Amino acid sequence: MNKALAVARNEYISAVTSKAFLLGVLLMPVFMGGAFVVRYLTRDQVDISDRKVAIIDHTGNLFSVLADQAKQRNKEIFQESETGDQRQVRPRFILEKYQPKSSDGQSADAVLSNRVESQELFAFLTISEHALSHDQDDGASLAYHTDTPSYSELPNWLERTINLEAQRRRMERMGIDPLKLAIVNRRVPLRRFGLVEADENGNVLAAQEDNKIITFAVPFGGLMLMFMMVMTVAPTMLNNVLEEKMQKISEFLVSSVSPFQLMLGKLLGGVAVASTLSVMYLGAAYGASRYFDIHERIPPTLYLWFTLFLLLALIIFGSIFSAIGAACSEIRDAQGLMTPVMLMIIIPMLCLGPVLESPSSMFSRLISLFPPATPMLMFLRIAIPPGPPAWEIGLSVVLTLAFAVACVWAAGKVFRIGILSQGQPPTMRKLMHWLLSNE
Repeated sequence: MNKALAVARNEYISAVTSKAFLLGVLLMPVFMGGAFVVRYLTRDQVDISDRKVAIIDHTGNLFSVLADQAKQRNKEIFQESETGDQRQVRPRFILEKYQPKSSDGQSADAVLSNRVESQELFAFLTISEHALSHDQDDGASLAYHTDTPSYSELPNWLERTINLEAQRRRMERMGIDPLKLAIVNRRVPLRRFGLVEADENGNVLAAQEDNKIITFAVPFGGLMLMFMMVMTVAPTMLNNVLEEKMQKISEFLVSSVSPFQLMLGKLLGGVAVASTLSVMYLGAAYGASRYFDIHERIPPTLYLWFTLFLLLALIIFGSIFSAIGAACSEIRDAQGLMTPVMLMIIIPMLCLGPVLESPSSMFSRLISLFPPATPMLMFLRIAIPPGPPAWEIGLSVVLTLAFAVACVWAAGKVFRIGILSQGQPPTMRKLMHWLLSNE
């Protein structure tokens, strides 16, 4: 055990004192903060070129309304700058009324499409003749055509303006008072609260109002951090083992320590590196929660559960990746064996939506008790109030711990044989043979 700890200490010191680790630790806040800085600096970088749109109005009544609304909107797209000047911050909408001509020789859509392609127009809109009708089966429609579908402000504005005018005219024809209709349609806001509890003296405590950001951001952020730690450390362990094997360093190491001690030391070193990073990130998260005064909404036990499940996840995948590195002699051989392991890591991400939506469903319970996915998904369920029953958490810990021990044992056998093997690339059949052998 002392030799394994010596290997772990050497792996840890080598990792945390490397330039890559130090740069990663220092630059991660820079990158995260840089995203907000870039967004702030580029907030005014908006394309304000005019958006010219041709309107084919088969109703004969809506173009004038759209033109008036566009004229009013174009007056509101200016913002006062710090120097007191008026600065345009959004593009103008220029509307053109298009009347199809039989002499064109082409359909109106074809003519206008050519004008859009030549950049004479940005888009064109066709309003059906029944757009103002109150009959639901009249085939009323709006057809918007453009070669820039990613720009949504213009079509959204057209749709909203036309529908508001259509509603106004329908109410007018039916003799409905718009003010009364607005009162009838006024919504009653729904506020979400947790359960009411009582203190030790029987006094009823006011229920806390639910905060959707906290409810979903905390479990999602914890899951992503755990996923990031696994994806950072486990592949690195594979690369280190494979590099030492390719450079014949492993042959010298196993002359002083047993292959299992070497693997265990590397595994413990990788877990220690990930733990160091996690402490930094969790410390930053706790500081942010105190700054925004939401730390009381995050149970302290949640940090402990995150640490426990992260350690189990790192042991599981770290041992598997180390074994793959020991069994292979080239990078391309390792890439083929990594595919099924990567699928196991990605399972929690694929199940994220259903578990977040219904953490107490039968599917969520079963998938969170599947050991490769348990560390991430069970933590996700614990972080979503009220959390799973205690027996499910206990069972998940037992199953994951047993699976982690089995992974370390199996990886140890593969590592012991594979670390000195050379020649043909390993296959799943050969790995199973090594695993079941009595050597």
